[in-house]
Amino acid sequence: MSPELLAGRIIDDGVHWLGGCLSASAPSHSGEVQEVHYHVSSYLVVGSKATILVDTGDPAHRATVMDQLDAALSGRPLDYVFPTHPEIPHAGNLPALLERYPGALVVGDVRDYALHFPEYRHRLQAQSAGDVLDLGDREFRFLPAYIRDLENTLWGHDSGAGMMFVSDGFSYIHDIPGPDEDDEPVHLPGQCRLFSSEMPVPPTVDQAAYGTGRALYWTKFVDVSTAFQAIEDTLSAFPTRWIGPAHGNVIDDVEDMLATSLAAHRKVYEGRLL
Repeated sequence: MSPELLAGRIIDDGVHWLGGCLSASAPSHSGEVQEVHYHVSSYLVVGSKATILVDTGDPAHRATVMDQLDAALSGRPLDYVFPTHPEIPHAGNLPALLERYPGALVVGDVRDYALHFPEYRHRLQAQSAGDVLDLGDREFRFLPAYIRDLENTLWGHDSGAGMMFVSDGFSYIHDIPGPDEDDEPVHLPGQCRLFSSEMPVPPTVDQAAYGTGRALYWTKFVDVSTAFQAIEDTLSAFPTRWIGPAHGNVIDDVEDMLATSLAAHRKVYEGRLL
């Protein structure tokens, strides 16, 4: 793993981009086999009174996530762990984190977590959309997951940096693969841990539509215009300069990416996805 991935990246005031990338080989359009990467990100928010980790990262990156956390916390405890939903990239490192940080509580929609982790039942703290955690100099607000994978997915917002955490939302691929290639939101080596504005070219509607139509198959059957209006209303209510997806580059050109993502969802729904 590259040094920049091992170290993580500070996004803004008190927010750290952690996790790693999974690597695979895929043929390029020229027919040559190339290495591609797939973000599995976590985000640490450090307040003056408390800290919260959004998503746990993939177990393949467990040692890296732990080392990144130690460095980012700088001796502070981890107070909250917020898996946006109970899938491996989002909750797979939860037992290891709870063992490592015995004072940490699991927050979010934790309705089924006691079945998976009965030994940690007493450390589950249910939160609903609209609930707020006081981190001291900032608030962490739980939001509805307007674009979601599972029913008990939640998003979040940090008032300190003005950052929205969107789980499986707003991911996109950087090239449309051929019929025998992977359909995850992949990127090339050297493009890890880049903000969207730092990518060589911005994503197109076709690229965003390709990933959306396969990663979130239900979007082919649902008009998400209402969801995007709710997203815009939320962005108006809670100023947002950054969007942090679990599987994709951190978005720092929020307005442009919002328009691209909405157009992509409309293209998928209207059946014009190739």
